Amino acid sequence: MRVFREDVVVCPCGGRRVVVAFITEKKVVTEILEHLGLPTTGPPIAAARTTASDQDPPWQDDVPSVQRSLH
Repeated sequence: MRVFREDVVVCPCGGRRVVVAFITEKKVVTEILEHLGLPTTGPPIAAARTTASDQDPPWQDDVPSVQRSLH
């Protein structure tokens, strides 16, 4: 419930699922995924976005006007 915000052991049939195994060894997990034809690596991670050094970040443009409107 804390991670997925739903009860992941609830079965659509109305019963409760049971954890049969918890596999933590990388070699075993890789072998199982390869046997099932599933990817053995995670998705690619996109590079962080940066702003041009000669420009101010766009979110700073409206700060003075927002601060004035709060007074």
